[in-house]
Amino acid sequence: MLLRPRVIGEDVERTGRVAVAKKDRDHLLTAIMNWIPIEVIGVYKFVTGFIPLDYPAWRFWITVIVLVLTPFWIAFATKPRGRKIAWRQVFLAPFAFACWIAVIQTDVVSAIIPTWQGWMGSVILGVGTVLLPILDGIMRRCGVPQN
Repeated sequence: MLLRPRVIGEDVERTGRVAVAKKDRDHLLTAIMNWIPIEVIGVYKFVTGFIPLDYPAWRFWITVIVLVLTPFWIAFATKPRGRKIAWRQVFLAPFAFACWIAVIQTDVVSAIIPTWQGWMGSVILGVGTVLLPILDGIMRRCGVPQN
């Protein structure tokens, strides 16, 4: 049973479509979140919701664990029967998750970088949104499959 569909789109060479939907490109956070399975975000927010803010080490390690689990979720929980693993999303989802964390979970990032300020997350989100399609294109050019 397929638990979650992958990023929509196939290789551009075959279909002319890209993995990030055009309507979402204008909204940076949505563009980043297209690469991250909603189940990963949901579990992350659910678990961190129970951890008090004055336990930054716990929040940090939960973030690390979810970051590590994200590519495995994509590789194995989103793989339809008879299809190959979406390798580009496997590699790009943790990067997108880290960009999302930078803007959404400033307390987690502040635990790592004491001089962290909220505006820095917005910069990372913007740069990440530009880098994701570039990295996707590089991997596509190198023959890394998505579907």
